[in-house]
Amino acid sequence: MNTFFWVMLGGAVVSCLVVLFLLGRRNERLIRRDWEMLLTPRGEKVYGAIEGRVRTEFGIAELSFEHALVYRELGTTEEAIRLLDVGYRVIEKFAPDMLRLLAAMATFSRMISAIAPVKPLRPKDFRLVQVASLAYLHGMLHQFLVSAAERYRLKLYILGRSFGLATRFLLRSIQNLGSGTAEADREWDQIEAIRADFQTLTDESLDSLRILLTAMAREDRQDLLREIAR
Repeated sequence: MNTFFWVMLGGAVVSCLVVLFLLGRRNERLIRRDWEMLLTPRGEKVYGAIEGRVRTEFGIAELSFEHALVYRELGTTEEAIRLLDVGYRVIEKFAPDMLRLLAAMATFSRMISAIAPVKPLRPKDFRLVQVASLAYLHGMLHQFLVSAAERYRLKLYILGRSFGLATRFLLRSIQNLGSGTAEADREWDQIEAIRADFQTLTDESLDSLRILLTAMAREDRQDLLREIAR
C-alpha cells in the first residue's frame, strides 16, 4: 500500500513538473512575440546596418571556402589550400569583430531595465563536437539563472567562447592540410562543420542583437541606439 502511494505521488509530481515546463516554454514564446512587435523603425535601421556589415564580411569568407571546395574537386590542392588561407584571414578579422559586438551588447544590456526571454543554444544545431558541448553547458546553466538579463548575458558569453573555439579549430585544420601530414578528408569534413557552425553562431548573435534593440526601443533609449550603431 505504501509503495503504491509513493509511486502515485511520484507520478503526480513528475506530471506537474512537465506541465509547468511546457507552460513556461509557451509563455516565453508569447512574451517574446509581444516584445518583437515593439522594435521601432529606428531600431530596424540600426539592425539592418549591423546585419549588413556582418553578412557581407562573413559572405566573403564563405566565397573563399566555396571556391576552395571547387578547386579541391578539380584536384588542384595547392590552390584550394591558398583559398582556405584567404578565407581564414577574413575569419581572423570577422571573429574578433563579432566578439566586440557581443561584448558591447552585454554592456548595453546592463543599461536597460528589462529584456525579452532568450532561448538556450541547441546542441543539435552544431556540428563541431566542442561547440556542441558548449551548447550543452549553456542549456544546463540557463536553467539555474532566474532573470532574463542574466540568461541573455550568459548566451552572449557562450557565443563568444564558441566563436573563439571554432576559429582555433579552423586554423588547425587548414595548417594540417598545408603540412600534408593529416588525413585530408577528415580535415575537409571538419572545415565544412566549422563553416556551418559559424553560420549558426552568426545567426544566433544577430537574433540576440534584435532582442537587445527591441529592449532599447521599449525604453526609448535613443542614446544607446546611436552608440551601438557606431
